[in-house]
Amino acid sequence: MNDKTYGMRTGELVCFTSGAGMGKSSVIRELMHHIMSSTKDNIGLLCMEENTKNTAFNIMSVEANARLYIKEVREKYSKEEMREWQDKTINSKRFFAFDHFGSISNDEILDRVRYMAKALDCKWIFLDHLSILVSGNEEFGDERKSIDVLMTKLRSLVEETGIGLLLVSHLRRPTGDKGHEDGREVSLSHLRGSASIAHLSDSVIALERNQQAEDEQQANTTTVRVLKNRYSGDTGIACYLYYDRDTGRMSQVDNPF
Repeated sequence: MNDKTYGMRTGELVCFTSGAGMGKSSVIRELMHHIMSSTKDNIGLLCMEENTKNTAFNIMSVEANARLYIKEVREKYSKEEMREWQDKTINSKRFFAFDHFGSISNDEILDRVRYMAKALDCKWIFLDHLSILVSGNEEFGDERKSIDVLMTKLRSLVEETGIGLLLVSHLRRPTGDKGHEDGREVSLSHLRGSASIAHLSDSVIALERNQQAEDEQQANTTTVRVLKNRYSGDTGIACYLYYDRDTGRMSQVDNPF
Protein backbone atom coordinates (compact mmCIF):
# COMPACT_ATOMS: atom_id res chain seq x y z
CA MET A 1 0.00 0.00 0.00
CA ASN A 2 2.89 2.35 0.75
CA ASP A 3 4.38 1.48 -2.65
CA LYS A 4 1.19 2.76 -4.31
CA THR A 5 0.43 5.77 -2.09
CA TYR A 6 3.91 6.73 -0.76
CA GLY A 7 2.40 6.76 2.72
CA MET A 8 0.15 9.26 4.48
CA ARG A 9 0.67 13.00 4.30
CA THR A 10 -0.72 15.96 6.20
CA GLY A 11 -2.66 18.39 4.03
CA GLU A 12 -4.63 15.54 2.45
CA LEU A 13 -8.11 14.08 2.85
CA VAL A 14 -8.16 10.27 2.70
CA CYS A 15 -11.47 8.40 2.57
CA PHE A 16 -11.82 4.77 3.72
CA THR A 17 -14.94 2.95 2.59
CA SER A 18 -16.49 -0.53 2.65
CA GLY A 19 -19.68 -2.43 3.29
CA ALA A 20 -20.87 -3.13 6.83
CA GLY A 21 -18.47 -5.12 9.00
CA MET A 22 -15.59 -5.19 6.52
CA GLY A 23 -12.92 -3.99 8.97
CA LYS A 24 -12.97 -0.19 8.65
CA SER A 25 -12.77 0.30 12.41
CA SER A 26 -9.95 -2.25 12.72
CA VAL A 27 -7.90 -0.52 10.02
CA ILE A 28 -8.53 2.90 11.60
CA ARG A 29 -7.39 1.52 15.00
CA GLU A 30 -4.18 0.19 13.47
CA LEU A 31 -3.48 3.53 11.76
CA MET A 32 -4.09 5.48 14.99
CA HIS A 33 -1.69 3.22 16.85
CA HIS A 34 0.88 3.46 14.05
CA ILE A 35 0.82 7.27 14.13
CA MET A 36 1.03 7.22 17.94
CA SER A 37 4.02 4.85 18.02
CA SER A 38 5.98 6.23 15.05
CA THR A 39 5.46 10.01 15.44
CA LYS A 40 5.08 12.59 18.20
CA ASP A 41 2.00 14.13 16.57
CA ASN A 42 -1.30 14.74 18.36
CA ILE A 43 -4.33 12.81 17.12
CA GLY A 44 -7.96 14.00 17.08
CA LEU A 45 -10.84 11.51 17.06
CA LEU A 46 -14.46 12.12 16.10
CA CYS A 47 -16.09 8.68 16.32
CA MET A 48 -19.80 9.30 15.90
CA GLU A 49 -21.01 5.74 16.56
CA GLU A 50 -19.35 5.24 19.93
CA ASN A 51 -18.65 7.10 23.17
CA THR A 52 -15.18 8.18 24.23
CA LYS A 53 -14.84 5.25 26.66
CA ASN A 54 -15.21 2.74 23.82
CA THR A 55 -12.82 4.80 21.68
CA ALA A 56 -10.23 4.55 24.47
CA PHE A 57 -10.64 0.76 24.74
CA ASN A 58 -10.27 0.48 20.95
CA ILE A 59 -6.90 2.24 21.02
CA MET A 60 -5.71 0.26 24.05
CA SER A 61 -6.70 -3.00 22.31
CA VAL A 62 -4.01 -2.58 19.64
CA GLU A 63 -1.34 -1.99 22.27
CA ALA A 64 -2.54 -4.99 24.28
CA ASN A 65 -3.00 -7.38 21.34
CA ALA A 66 -6.38 -8.19 22.83
CA ARG A 67 -9.97 -7.18 22.11
CA LEU A 68 -10.38 -4.98 25.18
CA TYR A 69 -13.47 -3.31 23.68
CA ILE A 70 -15.29 -6.54 24.61
CA LYS A 71 -16.23 -6.50 28.31
CA GLU A 72 -15.74 -10.24 28.78
CA VAL A 73 -12.21 -9.99 27.38
CA ARG A 74 -11.33 -6.96 29.55
CA GLU A 75 -12.31 -8.84 32.69
CA LYS A 76 -9.55 -11.42 32.08
CA TYR A 77 -6.83 -8.83 32.73
CA SER A 78 -5.70 -7.20 35.97
CA LYS A 79 -6.08 -3.51 36.76
CA GLU A 80 -2.28 -3.19 36.60
CA GLU A 81 -2.20 -4.54 33.03
CA MET A 82 -5.04 -2.26 31.99
CA ARG A 83 -3.29 0.71 33.57
CA GLU A 84 -0.05 -0.08 31.71
CA TRP A 85 -1.84 -0.15 28.34
CA GLN A 86 -3.71 3.02 29.25
CA ASP A 87 -0.47 4.82 30.15
CA LYS A 88 1.11 3.83 26.83
CA THR A 89 -1.83 5.09 24.76
CA ILE A 90 -4.53 7.49 25.91
CA ASN A 91 -2.58 8.76 28.95
CA SER A 92 0.13 10.00 26.57
CA LYS A 93 -2.00 13.20 26.33
CA ARG A 94 -1.76 13.02 22.55
CA PHE A 95 -5.29 11.71 21.90
CA PHE A 96 -8.24 14.10 21.85
CA ALA A 97 -11.69 12.54 21.42
CA PHE A 98 -14.87 14.50 20.78
CA ASP A 99 -17.42 13.64 23.48
CA HIS A 100 -20.74 14.04 21.65
CA PHE A 101 -24.32 13.25 22.49
CA GLY A 102 -27.17 13.04 20.02
CA SER A 103 -27.40 14.69 16.63
CA ILE A 104 -24.96 17.51 15.89
CA SER A 105 -24.82 20.04 13.10
CA ASN A 106 -22.26 20.16 10.30
CA ASP A 107 -21.01 23.51 11.56
CA GLU A 108 -20.33 22.08 15.01
CA ILE A 109 -18.31 19.25 13.49
CA LEU A 110 -16.29 21.73 11.43
CA ASP A 111 -15.72 23.87 14.54
CA ARG A 112 -14.49 20.81 16.46
CA VAL A 113 -12.09 19.81 13.69
CA ARG A 114 -10.75 23.39 13.48
CA TYR A 115 -10.34 23.51 17.28
CA MET A 116 -8.47 20.19 17.32
CA ALA A 117 -6.18 21.42 14.55
CA LYS A 118 -5.46 24.92 15.83
CA ALA A 119 -5.86 24.84 19.61
CA LEU A 120 -4.88 21.23 20.35
CA ASP A 121 -2.23 20.99 17.60
CA CYS A 122 -3.64 17.75 16.16
CA LYS A 123 -1.83 16.85 12.95
CA TRP A 124 -4.08 13.85 12.21
CA ILE A 125 -7.84 13.75 12.65
CA PHE A 126 -10.05 10.69 12.21
CA LEU A 127 -13.74 11.23 11.37
CA ASP A 128 -15.89 8.09 11.59
CA HIS A 129 -18.23 8.32 9.80
CA LEU A 130 -19.61 10.74 7.21
CA SER A 131 -23.06 9.18 6.69
CA ILE A 132 -24.13 9.50 10.33
CA LEU A 133 -23.29 13.21 10.30
CA VAL A 134 -25.72 14.03 7.54
CA SER A 135 -28.42 11.46 8.36
CA GLY A 136 -29.76 13.57 11.24
CA ASN A 137 -29.11 16.87 9.51
CA GLU A 138 -31.95 17.90 7.22
CA GLU A 139 -30.59 21.40 6.68
CA PHE A 140 -30.35 21.00 2.90
CA GLY A 141 -33.30 18.71 2.37
CA ASP A 142 -31.50 15.60 1.15
CA GLU A 143 -28.44 13.51 2.01
CA ARG A 144 -26.61 14.13 -1.27
CA LYS A 145 -26.76 17.91 -0.92
CA SER A 146 -25.71 17.73 2.74
CA ILE A 147 -22.69 15.57 1.85
CA ASP A 148 -21.74 17.94 -0.98
CA VAL A 149 -21.71 20.92 1.38
CA LEU A 150 -19.93 19.09 4.22
CA MET A 151 -17.25 17.60 1.93
CA THR A 152 -16.53 21.00 0.37
CA LYS A 153 -16.13 22.55 3.82
CA LEU A 154 -13.97 19.67 5.08
CA ARG A 155 -11.73 19.97 2.01
CA SER A 156 -11.34 23.71 2.65
CA LEU A 157 -10.57 23.02 6.30
CA VAL A 158 -7.80 20.58 5.36
CA GLU A 159 -6.26 23.25 3.11
CA GLU A 160 -6.65 25.92 5.83
CA THR A 161 -5.14 23.93 8.72
CA GLY A 162 -2.77 21.52 6.94
CA ILE A 163 -4.06 18.49 8.87
CA GLY A 164 -4.23 14.94 7.59
CA LEU A 165 -7.96 14.06 7.67
CA LEU A 166 -8.88 10.36 7.54
CA LEU A 167 -12.56 10.01 6.81
CA VAL A 168 -14.78 6.92 6.91
CA SER A 169 -17.72 6.70 4.50
CA HIS A 170 -20.25 3.95 3.88
CA LEU A 171 -21.27 2.41 0.56
CA ARG A 172 -24.73 2.43 -0.96
CA ARG A 173 -26.37 -0.95 -1.40
CA PRO A 174 -25.49 -2.29 -4.87
CA THR A 175 -28.05 -3.57 -7.35
CA GLY A 176 -28.07 -7.28 -8.10
CA ASP A 177 -27.80 -10.38 -5.95
CA LYS A 178 -24.25 -9.95 -4.65
CA GLY A 179 -23.65 -7.32 -1.97
CA HIS A 180 -20.44 -5.93 -0.52
CA GLU A 181 -20.75 -8.30 2.46
CA ASP A 182 -20.31 -11.17 -0.01
CA GLY A 183 -17.02 -9.80 -1.31
CA ARG A 184 -18.28 -7.71 -4.22
CA GLU A 185 -15.60 -5.50 -5.77
CA VAL A 186 -15.98 -1.83 -4.80
CA SER A 187 -15.85 1.05 -7.26
CA LEU A 188 -16.02 4.83 -6.77
CA SER A 189 -19.63 4.85 -8.02
CA HIS A 190 -20.64 2.78 -4.97
CA LEU A 191 -19.84 5.57 -2.49
CA ARG A 192 -23.01 6.44 -0.63
CA GLY A 193 -24.69 9.79 -1.12
CA SER A 194 -22.60 11.97 -3.40
CA ALA A 195 -19.92 12.02 -6.08
CA SER A 196 -18.23 14.83 -4.12
CA ILE A 197 -16.69 12.24 -1.76
CA ALA A 198 -14.65 10.85 -4.66
CA HIS A 199 -13.97 14.23 -6.26
CA LEU A 200 -12.76 16.03 -3.14
CA SER A 201 -10.74 13.22 -1.52
CA ASP A 202 -7.03 12.93 -2.31
CA SER A 203 -7.24 9.16 -1.90
CA VAL A 204 -10.11 6.69 -1.65
CA ILE A 205 -9.31 3.28 -0.19
CA ALA A 206 -11.86 0.46 -0.24
CA LEU A 207 -11.94 -2.66 1.91
CA GLU A 208 -13.49 -5.84 0.49
CA ARG A 209 -14.21 -9.10 2.30
CA ASN A 210 -16.53 -12.06 1.81
CA GLN A 211 -17.93 -12.53 5.30
CA GLN A 212 -19.78 -15.66 4.24
CA ALA A 213 -16.85 -17.53 2.67
CA GLU A 214 -16.65 -21.17 3.78
CA ASP A 215 -12.87 -21.01 4.02
CA GLU A 216 -12.02 -19.33 7.36
CA GLN A 217 -8.82 -17.78 6.02
CA GLN A 218 -10.73 -16.12 3.18
CA ALA A 219 -13.64 -15.09 5.42
CA ASN A 220 -11.21 -13.18 7.67
CA THR A 221 -9.05 -11.66 4.93
CA THR A 222 -9.75 -8.12 3.74
CA THR A 223 -8.65 -6.96 0.28
CA VAL A 224 -7.38 -3.37 0.34
CA ARG A 225 -8.10 -1.65 -2.97
CA VAL A 226 -6.92 1.87 -3.89
CA LEU A 227 -9.76 3.45 -5.90
CA LYS A 228 -8.29 6.93 -6.19
CA ASN A 229 -4.75 8.19 -5.65
CA ARG A 230 -4.21 11.82 -6.59
CA TYR A 231 -0.58 11.81 -5.39
CA SER A 232 0.87 9.13 -7.69
CA GLY A 233 -2.09 7.91 -9.74
CA ASP A 234 -1.33 4.27 -8.89
CA THR A 235 -4.57 2.39 -8.14
CA GLY A 236 -5.76 -1.21 -7.82
CA ILE A 237 -5.32 -3.93 -5.18
CA ALA A 238 -2.66 -2.87 -2.69
CA CYS A 239 -2.52 -5.71 -0.16
CA TYR A 240 -4.44 -8.29 1.87
CA LEU A 241 -5.03 -8.00 5.62
CA TYR A 242 -5.84 -10.97 7.86
CA TYR A 243 -7.96 -10.33 10.95
CA ASP A 244 -6.93 -12.42 13.96
CA ARG A 245 -10.06 -13.05 16.05
CA ASP A 246 -7.99 -13.80 19.18
CA THR A 247 -5.97 -10.58 19.22
CA GLY A 248 -8.24 -8.27 17.20
CA ARG A 249 -5.20 -7.25 15.13
CA MET A 250 -4.83 -7.06 11.34
CA SER A 251 -1.63 -8.13 9.61
CA GLN A 252 -0.58 -8.24 5.99
CA VAL A 253 -0.64 -11.66 4.31
CA ASP A 254 -0.09 -13.10 0.85
CA ASN A 255 -3.08 -13.34 -1.48
CA PRO A 256 -5.20 -16.25 -0.11
CA PHE A 257 -7.43 -16.27 -3.18
